[in-house]
Amino acid sequence: MTGRFREAYVAAQQHLREAPGDPAAVLVLAQIALEHENFAGADKLARLLRSSGYRDTWLELIDARLALSRQDGAAARDAISQAAATGTDNPHLAAQIGVVLARTGLHAEAVRFSGQAVEGAPRNSGYRYNHAVELQFNGDLAAAQAQFEALVEMAPDHAQGWLALVGLSDDPPVAWRETLEALFARTQETETRLICGHALARWHESHDEWEQSFTWLERAKGCKAREVAHDRAQAEGMFSAASAAADGSFPTVADQIDARPIFIVGLPRSGTTLVERIVAAHPQVKSLGELSEFGIALKRQLDTPGRHVLDEPLLKAATEVQDLGPVGREYLRIIAGLAGDAAVFTDKMPFNIFYAPAILRALPEARIICLRRSPFDVLFANFRQLFATGFSYYSYAYDFGDTAHFVGQFEMLCDRFAETLPMDRFRVQYYEDLVAGQEAQTRDLIAFCGLEWDDACLSPQSNRQAVATASAVQVRAPVHARAVDRWKRYGAAADRAVEELGRYGIAPPGA
Repeated sequence: MTGRFREAYVAAQQHLREAPGDPAAVLVLAQIALEHENFAGADKLARLLRSSGYRDTWLELIDARLALSRQDGAAARDAISQAAATGTDNPHLAAQIGVVLARTGLHAEAVRFSGQAVEGAPRNSGYRYNHAVELQFNGDLAAAQAQFEALVEMAPDHAQGWLALVGLSDDPPVAWRETLEALFARTQETETRLICGHALARWHESHDEWEQSFTWLERAKGCKAREVAHDRAQAEGMFSAASAAADGSFPTVADQIDARPIFIVGLPRSGTTLVERIVAAHPQVKSLGELSEFGIALKRQLDTPGRHVLDEPLLKAATEVQDLGPVGREYLRIIAGLAGDAAVFTDKMPFNIFYAPAILRALPEARIICLRRSPFDVLFANFRQLFATGFSYYSYAYDFGDTAHFVGQFEMLCDRFAETLPMDRFRVQYYEDLVAGQEAQTRDLIAFCGLEWDDACLSPQSNRQAVATASAVQVRAPVHARAVDRWKRYGAAADRAVEELGRYGIAPPGA
């Protein structure tokens, strides 16, 4: 469990020669196979153990990770929930359980195991970082900050820890900036420079030094942009395929329903998390977080070539199928473990915007709320955000021009959807309208969702459900308009934004 795979492999093989079939040694070999992405080998060993009647927390964890490798979220949640119920005294096993609970959206349960890992292995920086993140997701910001502070004291070069710590602080000290500048200067590792540069950009933002912040963002992202080589033509292909899917008819809202999904979509950093918190503050609604399950269900049912769940061939294939009902039923099956008894639930994966026509055809009971925010504000908000670097769909966010291009394509798609998709099932929600007129806009949102009014929806900051997005800190505060027109603070970079977005026919307000 601690990464000494070769030694463990040799020891397990030796032990099996002396004690053939010993479950502990087989588990070690299954874990090693899993860590090296030999999923077939790991599954074969796990099946061998299960067929013998063997039951163990570690085996349940392996089953959960194998299910994740197959993109079977429902099976993964079942297996990891069983592992969590059984529990463990091993901090390394607890750490892995916490990670898989988080990956399956069970953040309230994950924090207990990430904490157990820190207690059992206090010098492990990875365990402490994961625990701090889970505390932040669950809204315990003071405890999260304390953990991040302990982390960077223990591991001064932990760039991710510094980025999180700066993001949690209202007034980060000069000493933090100096430490980050020194770390940036002495490393040539792309990921570390990327993270440090983002942390330094946040530091300068907190001190109202906006142009310096932008300079650090460009320094941090430049090398990564060259590595990922974002393909604008490929992005245009996805937007075009999504737009074409809006042709044709759509079923009306179903009268008799067992479950009502509310999809909250849009560009990242456009207010999707805020709307999710507002809607999920309603006592009849459960937040399921950001799910990839609709895309997975669509990919599984249409069986298009390629490994990507979101791509132009899949979007085109979805327009050629008359009946997407099986996709909707598969989606509801996959998320059933998360939804539980909730009749109404939110799914807040922003890029589900590409699937909007397919969602409306596959799930007659579904409603979609599409967030739109000032293209200028959302351009900077996306460029300043460090998205998951292993997620190829965010490749646009490493170059300012690429980000502007992506925003421009999104604006055209939203115009198209607003004209063609049924208004009783697809609602455009402007972020600026929401923060300027919270109560009136919130009442309209709740009515659109088919829910009776509840005053709790006016206090989304009181919603205690976990938030596993970049907005985990902001949504703990009351609704405010401080982020409106933030783009104007960036000086020369704001002028660049006007030029870049102007290529796509987007002018600043009042121009």
